[in-house]
Order: sequence, then structure tokens, then C-alpha cells
Amino acid sequence: MSVLVIGRNGRALMPTNPRKARLLLKKKTASVVCRHPFTIQLLYKTGCATQEGCIGIDTGSQHIGVGITCGDRVILKDEHALRSSMEKRSLLATRTVMRRGRRYRKVRYRKPKWRHHTKRMYFEKANRRGQHWRKVKTTTQSPRLKGWLPPSLQSKCDHHFRIIDRYLKYLPDPITRNLVIEAGRFDMARMNDPTIHGEMYQRGPMYDAENLRAYIFARDNYQCACCKAKAGTTRKADGTTVKLVAHHILFRSRGATDNPKYIISVCDHCHTTKAHQPGGILYSWMENNKKVARGLRDATFMNILRKRLFARYPQAAFTYGNITAADRKQLRLPKSHANDAVAISLFGKEASTVKNICQTMHYKQIRKSKRSLHEAIPRKGRKNPNTKAVRNKKNTTQANGFKLWDSVLADGKKLFICSFTGTSAYLIDKNGCYISQPGKTYKQWPLSKLKRLHPNGNWLMA
Repeated sequence: MSVLVIGRNGRALMPTNPRKARLLLKKKTASVVCRHPFTIQLLYKTGCATQEGCIGIDTGSQHIGVGITCGDRVILKDEHALRSSMEKRSLLATRTVMRRGRRYRKVRYRKPKWRHHTKRMYFEKANRRGQHWRKVKTTTQSPRLKGWLPPSLQSKCDHHFRIIDRYLKYLPDPITRNLVIEAGRFDMARMNDPTIHGEMYQRGPMYDAENLRAYIFARDNYQCACCKAKAGTTRKADGTTVKLVAHHILFRSRGATDNPKYIISVCDHCHTTKAHQPGGILYSWMENNKKVARGLRDATFMNILRKRLFARYPQAAFTYGNITAADRKQLRLPKSHANDAVAISLFGKEASTVKNICQTMHYKQIRKSKRSLHEAIPRKGRKNPNTKAVRNKKNTTQANGFKLWDSVLADGKKLFICSFTGTSAYLIDKNGCYISQPGKTYKQWPLSKLKRLHPNGNWLMA
């Protein structure tokens, strides 16, 4: 583990060890420039001697590894964990439910942005005539620019670029000019079927099926997976006709997608509310299949990211996962994203051993603030109704200077603030576990007992 250093004139210098950086900050001869990655700037004149080195970047859909080497010495290993896609999806699903239920609650009303079956849109700012509804031109062409990506994928790409650019900015030129990036290249059709070839690429699993439901029913032979009843047959018990529905094994409320791999045919008598609850057969299916594969979305993102990395860093050298795995095994390093980055940084070099294996610094991306305008269920004793609500600041900044996700010192331990409750706060450790006060059963800590160390923003440093 090393700390990046910038000279007084703004020129990047060689990284230093944490002890020296801590002494410089204590003597006030250096200041903190960036916490992700942790970088300091010297406040006095110094030399600009540098050494040859290399940066290795291990890209991924959930983790980004960074390894910096000078010769056969490892001087820095970082691992960045991005926010989970399922976490974002659950928040979007909650927002959807709240917006749909807004018309039935006594809350602030937002006018629709367009009128159905017309060519008029609503604009917040009125024109000279005081009109908010205006005619707009309609077109069959997509308004999206070339190279457009969904926000979730665009965010991951931007994080890759932002992290790489920061290391290139805060490291000296003899290291930054040797940039090696691992790019992912996947044949997703062959991952599903290793025997695929030729025209079979044009014939996917839903070939000749009119829609998704028709494909699911045909695949399951028009039979219920629970009671084995055939679609269209008559039940002897009540004389009703068997009808099939497409059931999501992982439940839509848990972030299920329309991937046919996780949809099954169930009849209308088996697809009940009781079966979806704990103890029901559909709930047991969901529990047993909870740890299923993530499908091909990670491979899809890596294929998208690879082309953008080629265009963004044309001066960099690129390698692939099979080469990285062989190099890491030759170096006798355990499997991790940071160690993969170290193996990538030694790409093309004869190195059987690595000296000075440093500690890995972990960065975890978190949700910065809660941006809800009002609460769906007002707290007991609240004076103002939701119709007159203003933006809630209880999860952003407190009057005494504490902010969400600040690093604080509590009972001699370094913890993080995850939420506020008036004059108290909830604290978690680097593993995400709640920490209670010694001898107390409740989790709240009074802010008067906390000592604020520093803010963290969107990234926790462990």
C-alpha cells in the first residue's frame, strides 16, 4: 500500500509509504488532494526523481483492480467495488411503486409531461402567452445519439474511465506511459451452446416462436411444472380449464429479468398468492434458485467496454483474461482483482517472483444520499402534511457538521455513518455490520459521542 504524491508545482512524483505521508500531514507540510485514490500534495520544494514502472488495470462489471509495479516491486494495489446492479434495480422498483401510488395519496401533485393521443408536451416555463402546453414535432427516428448506452452501463463505463484517468494524473510519466489494460472478449452464444457454428448463430433459443410466452410454453411442453396439468385440459375436480402463466422463478420484486432461463410454466390454480409466500412451492423455488448465475449481462457489458477502452486509450497495451490467469499462477499469487492487476502490470516481462507484496487498499462505492422529497408514510406526530413537504435533509447534512458516510471515531474504532435519526446516528463497520454502543441494546449513537474524522463522498476506504 502506497500513497500518491504531487509536488508543490503540481507535478506527479513517486508514491510514498503511509507512515511518511501521515507524518507530513501531521506537520502540515502536505495537504490531502484526493481520497480516491488517496493523494497528497507537498507544500515545500523537493526533487522530481522518478523510476520506470507500469500500471495494470483489471476491468470488470463489479470490481476494478489496479496494480502498480517498479521492476519486480509492487508499490500499490487497489481494488474498487462498484455498486451492485441488483441494489440499483430494487431502488428503481421502489421508486416506481411510490410514483404509481402517488395519485392515491394526499401528496404534492406533478402534472404529466405529455398528453396522450396528441402532439403536445408540458413545459415548466411558460411562453410569452403564458402557455405551458406546446405543440412538438413527431418523428420516427430515435432521439438517442450514436453510441448511446443505458444509464446503468454508462455509469460503469464512466467509473472505469474516471478511475484510470485519476491514476494517470497522479503518477509520474515513466509509469503512466506503460499502461496495460485487460479487456474482456466473450462469445455469448458459444457460452450457452459450445457446439454452435455457422448458421446456428442466427437461430437463437426463441427461433420460430411468436413471443416469449409462446416460447416458454412450447419449451415446457404446455405442462404445469407444479401439478403437471396440460394446458387446455378440463379438471375433474371443478370442471375448469387449465390455463398457463409464465412465472418468474426469482420473482419480479427481487429484480427478476425476462430471461427465458429463469421463467417457467405454471397453471392458474398453482400460481396463487399463498404459493408466493414463505412455505409455498413458488417461494421455495425462489429460495433454492437464489444463487443462480448472473446470466450473460456481465459478458455483454465487458464486450461493450472493450471497444470504448480501445478508443479512449489508444496508447495502452491490451491483454486478456486467459493470459492474466497464467501470469498470476506463475507469480504464485492468490486469486483477487488486485493480484490480477499486478500480473497485468508485469505483462510481457520475465518475472518468476514478485518482491514487496504490499497490502491491498479496498474502495467501496456507496449511495451518497437519500433524495426523496417526502416520506410515503408520515411519522407519528408530524406537524406538516405531505402536500406541503420540502426536501428531507435528515439523511444528508446535519446542523453540527456531520454528513452521511463520514468516517467517525466511536469508542476507539473507525466507523461510518449510514443514517441519521435526529440527534443520533447509525454506525457500520467496513463489512457493513451495525455497531451498537457498549452495554446498549439499541443501535443509535448520540452525535455528541462521535468525533468526525473526514468525509468520504461516494467511496468508502477500508
